[in-house]
Amino acid sequence: MNVSSTAPGGVRIGILGVNFGWGPHAALETVISEIRRTAPGECQVVAFGSEYGRSLMRNVVDDWCDFDSSDYEDLTRAAAAKDLDVALVTLDGFAARAFEAAGVRTVFVDLMPFLWHGADLAVPPLEVSRYLALRLPGLSPQTLDWMRSIHNLQWIGAVVPWESPATTRHAHGYAEGNRKAIVTLGGMLGLATRDTTTYPSLVLPGTIEALIETGFESVLIAANTPQADLDALVAPYAGHMEFSFGPLARTEYRTRIAESALCLSQPGLMSLLEASSCGTPLIRLPPQNVSGFQQAEIHRMATGAHTGVKWPTDVVDEAVAVRKAAETEAAGNDYVYQAIADGLRRRSDTTRLSIRAQLEKTIPECLALPADIWTGLVAKVGADGAKTAAEAVLDTARTEWRSDGAAWPGP
Repeated sequence: MNVSSTAPGGVRIGILGVNFGWGPHAALETVISEIRRTAPGECQVVAFGSEYGRSLMRNVVDDWCDFDSSDYEDLTRAAAAKDLDVALVTLDGFAARAFEAAGVRTVFVDLMPFLWHGADLAVPPLEVSRYLALRLPGLSPQTLDWMRSIHNLQWIGAVVPWESPATTRHAHGYAEGNRKAIVTLGGMLGLATRDTTTYPSLVLPGTIEALIETGFESVLIAANTPQADLDALVAPYAGHMEFSFGPLARTEYRTRIAESALCLSQPGLMSLLEASSCGTPLIRLPPQNVSGFQQAEIHRMATGAHTGVKWPTDVVDEAVAVRKAAETEAAGNDYVYQAIADGLRRRSDTTRLSIRAQLEKTIPECLALPADIWTGLVAKVGADGAKTAAEAVLDTARTEWRSDGAAWPGP
């Protein structure tokens, strides 16, 4: 058993998010913020690895611990040395097993239960202390079938920041004069790619032209693309629109979505949920990885909004991506990444024109839809994920304290 070095009444938490985009780390930040808001005593947080999320989580982490990411036994050794009461892991099932092997009871948050099939079914940690799965619409019978093997499964809602019930969306719509848009491209880094420039280079020109054509006057581009690359991409349009750039801190990101008349998002699940929780009209940009196709469909099903932009089939063929992803997620992603790179080299102009034409039609249609449909995704999924996950972490820590014979001051 672990004996925490935290002051009596406190809890010492190890956290780790898989290095795939920003979503896993945004979820960790949100849950830890909720724990700090509600825990009865001091909360100390040790983050392991999670390199992609360090800018997002810097305000909630007390200590960073590196380990050899190719050796999960090294993570087990590192975790055992940190006197943890509990661990919280997003999407990395092998890391969850490594914490458990160190004697640390672990809460695993599965933001994408639809993702696991074939060889990838080796990832979900079926016997982890607590397994929290996002309550998504349209999960397949195959997904629900393998999930029956999970011990200690609990369904949760969207892991979005807590807000006072008095807090409301503070944007006014396009028709009332709001000409602000946000383009959110996500973290874009993946397990096998460090490229944050190719996707924006292919997608942004047509997107910006359509926004200008439909009367928007300013746009925030939220991405981790180098500033010099973004400056070069928007330079031809500088006289027609005001530009600003991110990455943004978590609270600012949410505020800027809420202030915008329109969000155009690469369909990362956390971005879709954030926009839905703000009630901001949303257009789904072409996906930049395999999960994006599935997440775009989840958003369409939940909202009924047919506001998606598709790749030209001679750039990214969705049927090919789905077929390759049936082998493994990595195989599907390799195809999509390579297809986008080839599209930038060989079909950048036709892609620009295709995206522009689709958006010039879709933007007015999107802005004319009833306001209440945009909260449809969070309405279907629920908004209790951060609260439920925080309670699960603290309850799991209490279990550890009880097994050690120590007193826990909480209720």
